Amino acid sequence: MGNNDDKQRAAAKCDHCGEIGIVQVRPDGSFQPLGQSDFCDCEPSALQVLETDLDHDEIP
Repeated sequence: MGNNDDKQRAAAKCDHCGEIGIVQVRPDGSFQPLGQSDFCDCEPSALQVLETDLDHDEIP
């Protein structure tokens, strides 16, 4: 079983419908939507992790 410290959360957006939600990013770069098996109703969903300029210690 992996260590949860190796996983991070990030915002992601579907390139097809524009739906935005939270995903868990794994150390290998793959990600899984949090709290649901599918991010949106698009087939296949084309998720893009959104980046932020904030460091973790700057997030309120």
